[in-house]
Amino acid sequence: MSTTNIKLHYYQIELVKKLSQAVFIRFNDLIIKGLESEHMNYHLKKLINLGFVQKMSSKYTLTDIGKDYSNMLDENSSLPEKQPKTSIIIHAKRKNPKGQVEHLLSKRLRQPYFGKVGHPTGKVKFGEKVQEAAERELFEETGLKAKKFYLERIYRKMRKKDGLWVQDVIFFIFLVKDLSSKLIAKTPLQENFWISGNALKKRASLDLYDDFTLDDHMTPKPLTFTEISAEAKGF
Repeated sequence: MSTTNIKLHYYQIELVKKLSQAVFIRFNDLIIKGLESEHMNYHLKKLINLGFVQKMSSKYTLTDIGKDYSNMLDENSSLPEKQPKTSIIIHAKRKNPKGQVEHLLSKRLRQPYFGKVGHPTGKVKFGEKVQEAAERELFEETGLKAKKFYLERIYRKMRKKDGLWVQDVIFFIFLVKDLSSKLIAKTPLQENFWISGNALKKRASLDLYDDFTLDDHMTPKPLTFTEISAEAKGF
């Protein structure tokens, strides 16, 4: 269970903070100034029902879920810190009958970046290995399977709009080869198509991502890491 999107009441957050500073705490040691015992019980029961807190005899302790949440709290604001997301990008390639390298691209049909064209991408689920995520996303989004996945690049993409951060994602980029099954041309969320580099140059109407790159290499490259921040375009 991920605690990223769970919102707690102010007093519940304060209780989690207190519980994070010991292994076990008695009720009287959890008392928050200005909070009556009846209300204290209410918030503790809420935390227990959420799976954040466990009562053991006359003492209280954080569960693993509660520990995970407390680890995300900002020490100054007492609110969960927003952290970079983790996603994968699939650089799937094949050769057509003419020997030209073709690339699998997707047109996004949802916000943000509606209408943008780039390589298929997807989020890494909590507890999921990055290659497992690449295999799953390739199949779920395109219907394709592949025998070979090569991790070539780790890329942190940071984008601002009107002075505020709107995107911060760490991408694991895979070269994917030896594909099979039938391509799903369109889903409610995206359109998928194969295209060569030369053909792409003639499709000036395609609205590519601002960091879109394309090359025809089929041999895996050494792993690299880059971080790039810029203004968001088309967000």
